[in-house]
Amino acid sequence: MRAQVEVAAECPECHARGTWIELYDPSVAASALGVAATAHCRLCEAVREGRVTGCTVRAPAVASGRCPCCAHVLTDAELGVHKCAACGASATLVSVRAGAALGDATVLEERLRAVLREEGDADLGELLARCFGGADIASLARLFAAGEAVDTALGGSLDVFGGAALRRAEPSRPPSDRPSLRVLPDDGRAMLRALVSVLMADGQRDPREAPVIDAFLGAEGLAPLEPDELRVWRPAEIAAKVPGGRRDELVTLMAQLAYADGVADPSEVRVVRAFADAWDIPQSSVDAALERFSGKRRSRRQRLLDRLRTFFLAE
Repeated sequence: MRAQVEVAAECPECHARGTWIELYDPSVAASALGVAATAHCRLCEAVREGRVTGCTVRAPAVASGRCPCCAHVLTDAELGVHKCAACGASATLVSVRAGAALGDATVLEERLRAVLREEGDADLGELLARCFGGADIASLARLFAAGEAVDTALGGSLDVFGGAALRRAEPSRPPSDRPSLRVLPDDGRAMLRALVSVLMADGQRDPREAPVIDAFLGAEGLAPLEPDELRVWRPAEIAAKVPGGRRDELVTLMAQLAYADGVADPSEVRVVRAFADAWDIPQSSVDAALERFSGKRRSRRQRLLDRLRTFFLAE
């Protein structure tokens, strides 16, 4: 039996990115059909639950990739539509609680203060600076009211993206308006840790990602990775140690690493974007780098399904 796994995504109700936490549980029938057992938004508090309809649930045979109702071996196509062709069982996320109306500045502030208590920040301004790029409550409320997607650094257990900026259709602030980084001497280990942050973003190490890391170690003359380096690092911990002339190169290498196993997990992409934000690298440059290594464009849903198939169908 495989362990539970969480995936951070965009909330379907408030459209805050990285706040929608989907839990896939091998013991829950809906997850056998590729639907989260439960999902909730850390910001608006929307809650949904995975449910199976159309048959009587027996024991979820998740590890073998079978229908939890009739034990039929599910195909990729059936997983894609969350429906068993043999017995008609289907799974979907059902709303349990609607999300708060974050377009109301008062409601938004209440929710932000609740998150503030969870995050342990000293004050609301610190939370806004760390997780929303310094945007004020009124500006955020207008975006939520308009249904705009808002990037945050509130990714549940993946909450490691200090410095991630708010991205929207409006022009971003010019670099001169942003706090400048105090650049320390070139630190090869810092650059390595930026790469490791991509490697560890999805919680697993894939053998296909190792050659990128090994090539970097060799090129920089660095010692092998230490066990305590195998984690996701905050941009604020290491960004200032990477010289300006190497940041574009490093972001490109991070994008290559994200696609080293053929599929860029949303968590990996968020790490690349967070570091690019910390270095004032335009998101258009990140998009170009990701496109370069993607082979072909794939939807977020398809990438997620690919990950889930690997997770659930492994013997």
